Amino acid sequence: MLDATDNAIRTLLAILGGLVLVWLRTDGMALLARMGIVIASGAIGYVAGPEIALWLGTPERLTIVGVTVLGPLALETAAAALLWLKRDPAHLAEMLRLWRGGK
Repeated sequence: MLDATDNAIRTLLAILGGLVLVWLRTDGMALLARMGIVIASGAIGYVAGPEIALWLGTPERLTIVGVTVLGPLALETAAAALLWLKRDPAHLAEMLRLWRGGK
């Protein structure tokens, strides 16, 4: 039977595994930027992972690793999309018009 300490250790190992993947994925960035991304990824995975696991009905540790690794990628994609839309406000207006039903 697993006790609380064993579960905590397994969860921390899952987060550390995700952080290693994030560290490897950010190769080529400045050291301070890599450290910031890794720390933010670990925090996002630790805080949001269990909640997302409950919401999706998936295993908690697997979800923590997924959120830790894919969270920063989703944020980078959203930031790039917002910057792209900011440069072309006419395109943003057209997208919103189509989203409302083309009126």
